[in-house]
Amino acid sequence: MKRFWWFLILTILVGGCATTRYGPAEDFLRNKQYDEAIRAYLKLLDPHIRKGKRYIYYDREAITGIGAVYWYKQNYDTAIRVLKTVIEKEPNFGKAQYYLGMCYESMGQDDEAIRVYRDFPSVSIYDHYRKVIVGRLDYLIRKKILNEVQAAIRDEAQLSLTATPEKSIAVLYFMSVSEDPQWLPLQKGLAEMIITDLSQVEELKVVERLRLDQLMEELNLGLSGLIEEDTSPRVGRLLGVRSIVKGSYLITPDLGMSIDTGIYRLDQVMHPTMANLDGNLARLFQMEKELVLRILDYLKIELSPQQRERILRIPTQNIMAFINYCRGLNALDQGEFPEAREYFEQAVKMDENFIQARDYLMSSTLWDAVHNRNPVRVDQEVATLIKSLPQLGPGVTGPPALVSSWNRLQWMGILQNTGVLPGNDSREAIIDADRRGAPVTPELLGEPPLPPGKE
Repeated sequence: MKRFWWFLILTILVGGCATTRYGPAEDFLRNKQYDEAIRAYLKLLDPHIRKGKRYIYYDREAITGIGAVYWYKQNYDTAIRVLKTVIEKEPNFGKAQYYLGMCYESMGQDDEAIRVYRDFPSVSIYDHYRKVIVGRLDYLIRKKILNEVQAAIRDEAQLSLTATPEKSIAVLYFMSVSEDPQWLPLQKGLAEMIITDLSQVEELKVVERLRLDQLMEELNLGLSGLIEEDTSPRVGRLLGVRSIVKGSYLITPDLGMSIDTGIYRLDQVMHPTMANLDGNLARLFQMEKELVLRILDYLKIELSPQQRERILRIPTQNIMAFINYCRGLNALDQGEFPEAREYFEQAVKMDENFIQARDYLMSSTLWDAVHNRNPVRVDQEVATLIKSLPQLGPGVTGPPALVSSWNRLQWMGILQNTGVLPGNDSREAIIDADRRGAPVTPELLGEPPLPPGKE
């Protein structure tokens, strides 16, 4: 009987470790046999001709794999075209979005990579690549901001407010005048909320919190020095904005709360426009939303219904979850990721639907991997880590679907130039045709075949 149970356990273990249908292609990729990897992926798409029309199966894992191989081959234009066919159909598939961003990084187009990565909220929360993208976005933004802030300080004499966009604003950290130090994390947290909401307005240039943080570090400015009257014009000029928001907040022992805010126009000699709000800590998010709407009214910006809806979304109903999230952000800025992870973990325990905290809740190993400056090294480490992670929820990979009139891929050029050519009126894919090294020029596929029995 014992032998039976040992045999059953061994069978389960071996079955659980069995190679997936993508295993052969992945093995070729690991061994840098790139052409063989592409051919193995293409075979999974089953290219064939039926009644004179060309068809393939849509398999996002295989197609993304092909894009990844072309990226490794440094054929970035082809990789981008391949990956976009997946993203256009499934913008929530993180793996394709990740490799698309890596293509732009490898081409030295960090701004375009950042644009791709910023779309991570469209990726399913059950997709491990969402966290990979969040980490890589953090790395690229911090690198970009450091270079830009140092350049602004170096060229400060040539900077002029008149060269900055008319509708541009920075939100400085708020000063806490509360006696209880547990409310200090809101100094950054309140500013972060306001920045996030203002960023929903496309016509408004909003300075990222990290840019302000880097400027404070480069100028060796503390919070008190940052909000001094004499400092504001210089800070605004270095940040490249016309207006600055700064203020303070008070939380009393009975959890009453007041927020005093000044909106400063830096290119005019005038007193700030004040926005003073009173309430209690339980209304923190509602008070912040009201403050954002007042800022936009000051800037004479009219919101569309969609913009207003996005701005009025509340990240969490749990104030202490938000406090822990703010503590996590502060630890991140100080380069203390293990400590930051503990705070994010506490935030998620208090509110499992707090998506912003969940996005940063990853292992220190993964965080370190995505912050490597070498994209290829990043991918090698990420690929290993992703395989070791458990499935988070609903599966992210479904069975291949036959290409249809509303689900087309422009793939015939790829098939031809990789030597995967279907025979005439055949359901068989011919894999052993001669390879051709011509550039990939996809062509639109035809209509799908009729279901079996209805031909």
